[in-house]
Amino acid sequence: MTHLSLRSEYAIKALVCLALGIGGRPVQAREIASFGGIPAKFLERVMQDLRQAGLVGSRRGKGGGYVLARDPDGITFAAVIDLIEGSDGGKGRMRRDDAAEQLVAPVWHEVREATRDILEAATIAGAAARAGAHPMYYI
Repeated sequence: MTHLSLRSEYAIKALVCLALGIGGRPVQAREIASFGGIPAKFLERVMQDLRQAGLVGSRRGKGGGYVLARDPDGITFAAVIDLIEGSDGGKGRMRRDDAAEQLVAPVWHEVREATRDILEAATIAGAAARAGAHPMYYI
């Protein structure tokens, strides 16, 4: 899990955008795309994945858009990445089985474990709270 795909990054940004809108109206796709710098066609696929997983809901019609279907405190970055990438987290290239690899493999294992711990602790609500603490101003 040392590599975060663009699709996972977009999914996390979309969820943070929705978390910032909690208690309000549904968030339209164009607002999410603008917030996260996400191409519209890519956003459609990401939102479909999130909707199928039960993380977001959608409402059609005037005033429609996307809403979080679960408490953002219970949605970790790791869970989103697992959803998008699969539970192996995109481990990367195949490893050679040689002496040099045996020497460095434990370090990469520790890196993956530390990364996983951080992603398990990071929540969508926490990211939204940081965004709220540092509002962005557009000119």
